[in-house]
Amino acid sequence: MLVLSLSFPFLSFSVAGVGRTVSLWQEISTLLLNSFTFLGVLVLIALLILPALYLLSVILLVWYLKRSRHQTLQTYFIRILVGVQPWLMVDVFLVGVIVALIKMQGSASIDLGLSFWAFCGFVICLVKTISMVDIRWFWHQVATPSLSIALSSQTARSQGVKGCQTCGAILLIDEAHCSRCGHKANSRKPQSIKVTIALLIASLVMYVPANVFPIMETTYFGSTTPSTIIGGVLLLWSEGSYPVAAIILIASVFIPIAKMLALSWLCWQSYRPSSYGIMKKLTLYRLTEFVGRWSMIDIFVVAILTGLVQLGGLLNIYPGKAALCFASVVILTMLAAQSFDPRLLWDKEGHTHDE
Repeated sequence: MLVLSLSFPFLSFSVAGVGRTVSLWQEISTLLLNSFTFLGVLVLIALLILPALYLLSVILLVWYLKRSRHQTLQTYFIRILVGVQPWLMVDVFLVGVIVALIKMQGSASIDLGLSFWAFCGFVICLVKTISMVDIRWFWHQVATPSLSIALSSQTARSQGVKGCQTCGAILLIDEAHCSRCGHKANSRKPQSIKVTIALLIASLVMYVPANVFPIMETTYFGSTTPSTIIGGVLLLWSEGSYPVAAIILIASVFIPIAKMLALSWLCWQSYRPSSYGIMKKLTLYRLTEFVGRWSMIDIFVVAILTGLVQLGGLLNIYPGKAALCFASVVILTMLAAQSFDPRLLWDKEGHTHDE
């Protein structure tokens, strides 16, 4: 389905008798060839490289498992799956396409090409594949953990053991590397709080220009009209596209700042725990980790419109200064969520639960 998504026209539009038809690859190449390198590379990685790497790793992993060969390669492929999965955004891109089409429906005639439907099929297949991939089962097929002990209802660290961050195997507290996956084993992520806070500060610094500068610029007969994130939301709202305006407002404004506030609070809780339940804190962390990538919707909208709307002196759309800043905010907050070690919340908790 991915190959078909690249083989036929993806979108076409016409305005004032002038039109343009592009494939998915032309959408990406337009960004790369028109000095929007960062945005083009970002879309290329998110839509093609990472999904292809993920699917290829699944295929090769299953093939090697069935033949019980090359355990080192099996381990390598599982680690690729774990690392790549949080960054798969084809479903977010599809929502971005829909938002872009709604933005243009009042001013241009839009047609969906064969590749658009192939891409929808690809998104469905990839999401289904992700839901069926059981990382813990894969690790168990590679090798059963060498240490198997009965643990009480205390934390693992207090009982002299720890869990591997990569494969979940139970290890003795003084083991430097995991006996199953070979990854360096730490009972807690080194410098977790410091790294998380540094990334949050960087994302906050980028968040200000991301909302002040225009994220997109539209040139019509030589006259340029800039549009900020909030300006785009207000425009959609004034045109009656209330659901789309709400999606952009939540994904581009509320989610990034909510993630920064939530992670900051969790960092504080790792030092000064409150009476707020530990399981609720973990739920907040998992929710923060899950929603982060959906903030990319606005970036994908800009990328789609930039690749599609290029009509010479008549009408052109370009990314604004805020596009780079906002993409950086999304990436930095996702990295911050991955850097935070939720097990730190247990260390200051007076409860006797297992890690």
